Amino acid sequence: MRKTRSLLLISAAMGLIVIIFLFTGAITTPPPSSSETYSLPVSVSASPACVRPPGFILIIANLSGFNDSVDRGAPLNPWPVIRVRQGDLVRLLVCNEDQTQAHGFAIQTYFDRGVALAPGEAVTIQFTATLPGTFIIYCNIFCTVHAFMVGRLIVSPNS
Repeated sequence: MRKTRSLLLISAAMGLIVIIFLFTGAITTPPPSSSETYSLPVSVSASPACVRPPGFILIIANLSGFNDSVDRGAPLNPWPVIRVRQGDLVRLLVCNEDQTQAHGFAIQTYFDRGVALAPGEAVTIQFTATLPGTFIIYCNIFCTVHAFMVGRLIVSPNS
């Protein structure tokens, strides 16, 4: 009971840190100007297995967060960090390797609605990185490692 309470307090504190990062501007996204509009279509489909197809980035969700983000210091050090250029096609395979609980996956601005993955489930997510900036990758459903499931998508502008 005491260990569970400690884990919940740590998770709440880490969630607060993420919120502080958002409101202090440590992680920002530039808003589109009034003359620009962005179409951010995202393709999501079920994947039969957690085997990375060529050209895809593999994201593993489990009790270690996203790709071991717990051990890499998330949320203070968001992980994974995905770097692409504006106009690139971003292809992700997201796998929930946790056998006991669901995990979520969402990307600020690009995929805000996110997706919930049941234990053992995998999905592919594809979109074109049309908007430059730094965007938060996060778990969009509550789980025991929720506060540690924080990464970044960095879209560099075309020169």
